Amino acid sequence: MVTRIGAIALADFRERRRRAGYLVVLLGTLALGLLAAPVGDSRWQVFQVTDLQGRYTSGYVGTVTALGGAVWLSLAGFGIARGTIVRDEQSGVGSLLAATPLSRIGYLAGKFGSNLLLFGSMLLALAGTALAVQLVKGDSGRVDVVRLLLPYVLITLPLLAAVAGCAVLFDTVPGLRGGIGALVWFVVWTALVLGAQSAGGADLLGMRRITASIRETLTASGRPVDGVEFGVGLTADNRVLGSFDWPGLGPGEAGGPASVGVLLVGAAVGIALLGALWFRRFDGSAAGLGARPAEAEAAAEASASASAAAPAGFALDPARLTTAREGRTGFDTVLGELRILVPDRRWWAGAAAFAAIAAAVAPDRPSHSVLPFAMLWPVLLWSRMGHRAGGGSIDELLGACPSPLRRGLAVLLAGVVPALVVVAVPVLRLVGAGQTRAAGGALAGAVLVPALAMLCGAVTRGPRLFQTVYPMLWYGMVNHVSGLDFLGLTGDRAPAPLAVAGLAAALASAALALDAIRHAAR
Repeated sequence: MVTRIGAIALADFRERRRRAGYLVVLLGTLALGLLAAPVGDSRWQVFQVTDLQGRYTSGYVGTVTALGGAVWLSLAGFGIARGTIVRDEQSGVGSLLAATPLSRIGYLAGKFGSNLLLFGSMLLALAGTALAVQLVKGDSGRVDVVRLLLPYVLITLPLLAAVAGCAVLFDTVPGLRGGIGALVWFVVWTALVLGAQSAGGADLLGMRRITASIRETLTASGRPVDGVEFGVGLTADNRVLGSFDWPGLGPGEAGGPASVGVLLVGAAVGIALLGALWFRRFDGSAAGLGARPAEAEAAAEASASASAAAPAGFALDPARLTTAREGRTGFDTVLGELRILVPDRRWWAGAAAFAAIAAAVAPDRPSHSVLPFAMLWPVLLWSRMGHRAGGGSIDELLGACPSPLRRGLAVLLAGVVPALVVVAVPVLRLVGAGQTRAAGGALAGAVLVPALAMLCGAVTRGPRLFQTVYPMLWYGMVNHVSGLDFLGLTGDRAPAPLAVAGLAAALASAALALDAIRHAAR
């Protein structure tokens, strides 16, 4: 049994590490390591100690990069960890596994192990980055491998084990396998990160032991500790007035974080195996994974992907066929893409509700308070841009079109329409209040997000990258990180609307170019 579980975990990890999404998250992890412990004069921080910054000892660099990795990978990593069971179902691998004596528990344990390997490989790369940063910075030439790696072992790895278990569970629970699951996890992630830093919350990041150790170091050096505050999150702070020399957590201080880590790992295993209540070993039921037809969100996707695997398998519903018209205009193409993107009238009802709320709420300088929440409503629509998930063999049909550029522009404009719908009333209220810059920022952001969605979909050929990146971008915006404020919520501190629009044009051009290259290489 152990050999089979190990084989599944290793094979699945090898397959996933070749995917574009893995490379994107890995590069983001390494970039975060450089932001958490910048070599130059950057004021970006992941771990804040009021107006102080630690010298780059092995313990300090290891701690700040481990905390950054825990926050980043618990969200971005979840996006690439989930979906592996659905892929096995759609690709036919599940049917092969169903014919083996492998149990449900063994299969889920293998997927859990694969997720651990996925996260472990990224943590190894992040730890290597931390070591390189320490050596390049030159604050301390003495490398203490134990203090460098201890935060990863005690804090980051147990937390990511829990994330790995939740990814397996979300793949098996009906209703959480699609985009709704990504939104649910974003809410859970936000609550966990904020709770880990509060006095009464679960100390999943080991903050109490870390902050107590730093306070002891500051007291021993004669610095006052009253008013010293700690936090985890990507911020830019120009108030750094001094530094402190903290060696990091030692083996003697590992008791508290270690006990929490053991509990997290135990909970992670239980969470992953809990999915056996819904998992049915690919028994071929219509809903997939044993889910009832009324509950299974991903059943249609699995069926459509299966038909896409057949060379001539494109099913047409005669009742929905219409007569082709000559001289089809660009407007018709955009309208067709919009109908594909927004197939449910209930979405328009939700957009109308946001419009009514925005009309009733006065603008709150320097922006409109409803604006950021309205821009969350179309997130599942945007995540479908740039690819044809569950679209049968429609890609093969559209591949015969002479102009991929025209089709790509239609997809982009169809994605911009829902954005304009949800921001229209807030923009009108802002214009009426004389806040033209804020209105321009909102319109620029309404173009940027669909362009980002289209590029993410074109790169990975799936929805998960955008479902991971956009919530983090949105989270940074609502927390007033000026560099991420694509809607102009922070007023003059936000990027200029023209700059945001220029970035949107660059992202859209990259997505269209990638689509054209793929079309030419067919």
